[in-house]
Amino acid sequence: MKSPENSSVTAIIPAFRSEKVVIRAIESVLSQSSPVDEIIVVDDASDDRTAQVVRDFAINQPQIRLIVNNRNLGPGQSRNAAWNLATSEYLAFLDADDTWHPKKIELQREWFRANPSEVICGTQHCIIDKDEKRDNVGKPSQFTIKDLLLRNRFTTPSVMLRRDIPLRFDPKLRLSEDYLLWMEIASEFGHVNRINQPLTILHKPEFGAYGLSSKIRAMYFGEMKALTILNQKGHIGLVVLIRSYIWSTLKLARRLPLALFRKLSWKSKH
Repeated sequence: MKSPENSSVTAIIPAFRSEKVVIRAIESVLSQSSPVDEIIVVDDASDDRTAQVVRDFAINQPQIRLIVNNRNLGPGQSRNAAWNLATSEYLAFLDADDTWHPKKIELQREWFRANPSEVICGTQHCIIDKDEKRDNVGKPSQFTIKDLLLRNRFTTPSVMLRRDIPLRFDPKLRLSEDYLLWMEIASEFGHVNRINQPLTILHKPEFGAYGLSSKIRAMYFGEMKALTILNQKGHIGLVVLIRSYIWSTLKLARRLPLALFRKLSWKSKH
């Protein structure tokens, strides 16, 4: 097996109606200071030119593979499809409308080299057109399942993990499937990890703007389903489940007015 410093990495990019942005995401992968070995783009039965745009771009890029779903499966199952085809030691997820800092993969490879027994590493992120202050920059963090039950600690496009872990995105969920997976990993392996540098670039707010994350109520019910599944699999007990339901409801009450403000601001700029 290669050392993590030189380990192979597959970038996985699910895409749906992403003809205008998917190449930007791919180019951010190709621009990495530590190149990935493979890029798998999964077109989730888009009704625009997403698949054709990727095909045209990939003509001179042999490391790019395209999968086209026959029907819309959602981002979780699309990532799973690429996960099952990938052969690299590590997988790095990216959404079609987001990008990576040029040194993201290099720094995550270095982190795994220093922590060879770990299975997952996320990063902090920054949001385009938003000035955010980050605490503890440079000092990695660990989060247990208790920490994750309070809130998700990193975005999916920031995550790099070992391909051979015996877990996947839950196919029953279209929202919060990533949050559920991180909690399952934390339960199975003790914790998850985050590099506290903003190496992932989101081109829209995490919630309250265009895209899947704009569906605040749907995200709430997705989170409730994820918590239920976590209980059904024995990762949390009934008391913790009820407390988590209440906490998620309180977060919804806080997010709704903020989401409305962000949506109006986003529309005014775009």
